[in-house]
Amino acid sequence: MFGVTILMDVTSNSPDFQHYNHILAVVRAHAQARHTPIILIGGAVRDALLGKPLHDLDIAVQGNAVGLARGVADALNGAFYIMDAERGTARVILPEIILDFSVCRGATWVEDIFARDFTMNAIGYDLDSAQLFDPAQGMQDLQARRVRSVSDHAISDDPVRALRAVRQAHQLQFEIEPATLALIQSITARTISQSSAERLRDELLAICELPRAAQAIQQLDTLGILRHIVPEIEAMRDCTQSLPHRFTVLQHTYWVLQRLDEVIAAGAAAFDAAQDDVPALAAQLHRQLAQLTPNTTRIALLRLATLLHDCGKPATRGVDADGRIRFFDHERVGAMLAYERTAALKLSRDEIDQVNRTIRNHMRLNQFSRMPGTPTLRALYRYVRAVGDCAPELTLFALADCYGKRGPDTGPDDCAASQRMATHLLALYYQRFDASIAPAPLLTGKDLLALGMSPGPTFGKLLGQLREAQMVGELSSTEQALAWVTGQTHAPR
Repeated sequence: MFGVTILMDVTSNSPDFQHYNHILAVVRAHAQARHTPIILIGGAVRDALLGKPLHDLDIAVQGNAVGLARGVADALNGAFYIMDAERGTARVILPEIILDFSVCRGATWVEDIFARDFTMNAIGYDLDSAQLFDPAQGMQDLQARRVRSVSDHAISDDPVRALRAVRQAHQLQFEIEPATLALIQSITARTISQSSAERLRDELLAICELPRAAQAIQQLDTLGILRHIVPEIEAMRDCTQSLPHRFTVLQHTYWVLQRLDEVIAAGAAAFDAAQDDVPALAAQLHRQLAQLTPNTTRIALLRLATLLHDCGKPATRGVDADGRIRFFDHERVGAMLAYERTAALKLSRDEIDQVNRTIRNHMRLNQFSRMPGTPTLRALYRYVRAVGDCAPELTLFALADCYGKRGPDTGPDDCAASQRMATHLLALYYQRFDASIAPAPLLTGKDLLALGMSPGPTFGKLLGQLREAQMVGELSSTEQALAWVTGQTHAPR
């Protein structure tokens, strides 16, 4: 049927595949009723052959892919979306899995295969005959754990594939073969600019979700791709720093990213076990990092913010009379630059805000750890009020940033103070300041109006001070709050 085929029951290699047999039977039946040839292809076949869980099913269609998808959606009571009407692609979303339908990229399956990205993603599977269609020899590359381009123009046809190669190599722990590496390195700013910001964003954020994101991001830089997407790194590359920093700004950034990966993987072990219920706190933090945002997860945004956290240093670099290098106000400048970059990458407003707050406040927790004694509850509340729900992530960043100053020269006690402060703040947040457990305000604006107060500049300020007094334990009842407000409004000016 196909010309180059291998008889193999993919379903026997993948329990997930067996689980979705009933869905595939519906797809096959609708395709046969329409006399429409189809093959399963892409990541689903690759992952089934590797025995990995399936996340979606890609179905190539020689015919009306949108019509077939609509019929399958109706039969399975799934949600139906047209992804690209011009290119004939549609999506069916089921509770169990996502199905993507696309028109065959050419007149034949062979043309479709060689219009794809990498050989491991270009193995077709015929649902009727249980035959693998593998003219690009993707099976050999799977066995060799190798990412190889299906053609010498696959990357230039779609430069986003350069990022995908790096992501999938690190995701699967494969190696990118030399010829494909050379194709990736040939990508220029002009060719990358032909890709939409949304597609570049999605691949970059997917890389930031990897457990070893630091390694993948550094490889993107080594291959010359990262500077086309995040050009701020170029000024960071040769920007030197004074002790205790041992590296340039970009080298330091990569050390912090690497340490962040390690701290996240360490979980509860990253924090001070002598304080509070650390495993429970770490579990709450892990759940927060996994929360979905419009385009990614919070953990990916934390890594993106870490990549950009010192991007304001080159513009603010100065040297004192004694030769010490300073970067006054680099957090604010960095937050502004990061705002421009994340907006250019089409992140959502909330995602941009999370990155911005993280960068603007990235130094504060370690500054607390260097202070004599423990910061007051009021000081920590004001910090949490400024950083909002980014407070838990910033505890991880503070640890990674401390370890990243000296890199491999970090001693066992160098970050003990940061570890204690991070744990203390994490406990306060989840036990006292988190919006889900924080008590309702003792008084609201309506209450102040009832007292005869007029809205104005002091109105909001008074409510803020009242809330602060409540959150640090100075006020605990409505009566106390009313007395406090009365005292404030009648105090001599």
